[in-house]
This record gives sequence, structure tokens and C-alpha cells, in this order.
Amino acid sequence: MSEKEFEQFKEWSVNDYAKDLIKSKMSSDKDAYKCAEKEFNELLPMGLSTKNNFLYVMINHSLEKIGFIWYEKENTSGFICDFLVMQNYRNKGYGFKTMKLIEKNAKDKGIRKLRLSVFKFNEPAYNLYNKLKYKVVEDNDGNVIMEKILEN
Repeated sequence: MSEKEFEQFKEWSVNDYAKDLIKSKMSSDKDAYKCAEKEFNELLPMGLSTKNNFLYVMINHSLEKIGFIWYEKENTSGFICDFLVMQNYRNKGYGFKTMKLIEKNAKDKGIRKLRLSVFKFNEPAYNLYNKLKYKVVEDNDGNVIMEKILEN
């Protein structure tokens, strides 16, 4: 991911997370953007150079940018912080293929367990993670934490 792509990703990520916070009733309309931006900046204080964070632009065979994925590593665990397949590329298998590639990429980095958070109202994402054999390990009011043990 280039610096320019990172800025595009940051703008999308913050705006999208703010909308999800409002939709899940975890934040007011007034505070959602500030909350999302603060959290993003805390997680990536050095931007692309933040240690143990891996950010990728997804491209298809025609070299079109179709989305983004970001995960962080802590010891032998990983957490998928954000994942987007752009609207006009959804339901074409890109999400599934990307997650399989990220699982391999994470294993290559010594990660044995991947976790992620998904809002309950995001049924397409929840269904994708179920299909990929992620299991719910925490069920909070508006979202769930899912994890998958990566096989050797």
C-alpha cells in the first residue's frame, strides 16, 4: 500500500466505522466520526510504518483496486482490524479468496490464531466468516468477536 492509498483507506475506514457505530447505536451521530478517527489514529500512530501492522490493497486480475485489508500481529495472534471489498465487487468470491490469502500470509508470519470483530447487522460479512470456519468467542451487544485457529 502506498502513502496515497493509505490516505484513501484511512478516509474510507474512519467514515465507514463511524457509520457502523451509529447504526449499532454504540455512538451518537455527533461523536461517531471523532471516535472512529481517534481509534484509527491510536491503532496506527505511525501510519503505514506502525510496527506489526500489515495493510494491503486488494486487486483483481484486471489490476483494478477492489478493496483493502488490514491486520495486526501480537506474538502468535493476529487481529483483522478492517476489511473492505468495494460494493461493485461483492458477491464475486473476492472476500473469500482474500481471507484465504491473508490466513496464509499470517501463518507465514508465525500467527497461529486470527481474530476479528463483526457487527451483528453485517450479515454478509458474518456469513463469510462462518463459511471460513471462524467461531464466535465473544458475543457483545452490538457485535461479535470471532476467531480461527490456523492449521499448520
